[in-house]
Amino acid sequence: MLVGGSNAELHDLLLAVAEQLKVPLTVIARQAELSLLRAEPDLANASQMHTQAAAALQLVDSYLLGLQLMREQTELQLEPVSVSSMLVDAAHTLERFARQYGVGVELHIAGRYEPVMANGRGLRAALASLGFALAESIGAQQQSGPRVLTLAVHRTAHGVTAGMYGCARGELTAEQWRRALGLSGRASQPLAGVSSGSGAGFFVADTILRSMQTRLKVGHYERQAGLAATFLPSHQLQFV
Repeated sequence: MLVGGSNAELHDLLLAVAEQLKVPLTVIARQAELSLLRAEPDLANASQMHTQAAAALQLVDSYLLGLQLMREQTELQLEPVSVSSMLVDAAHTLERFARQYGVGVELHIAGRYEPVMANGRGLRAALASLGFALAESIGAQQQSGPRVLTLAVHRTAHGVTAGMYGCARGELTAEQWRRALGLSGRASQPLAGVSSGSGAGFFVADTILRSMQTRLKVGHYERQAGLAATFLPSHQLQFV
């Protein structure tokens, strides 16, 4: 915290730090790419380094967007977006990262879904932040059997719900999530039991989604618990 500094100054400082972090991460990612092109590359090490750097860059970009939204206190412009396509893209983005933590990625899209009112850039950033955070958390779980991050979409009475799941039932509850939101930025492990770290990715995702007039809530898919957001189908906009 800045001594005697305002919230605006703090946000400006965090924005500057995040922008600066992108520089070394970009260099690492490019070096990994070059290593893969060498005559006798260390494929495993270079691939892992590239995946981690790319994931970190994506998280920094999402973090920057979240900070800017908080700083400006604005909402993202909504447009018709295919949530199914967004989940497909997210699954591809997360697959290599999750594999490094021993976590598989499964995509469940049953049926066809009309476009929803969201923001393409914002939704892509929120899904990446949520997915990276949840994949890392699932990988750290002490459990027998396969560890799987499930991306799923389904229709509800309130709209189209898209979420990511992978925690055991009872491991993540609505009360835990509510408490974690209140502790975000004030505790080293606000989502203890699910994430061993700060859980920044979870809260960045929620911040971005709130700017799209929705939010993350605890949900369940089959036998897994996770976090999901509900979006209004675009054709319903005329009735609101």
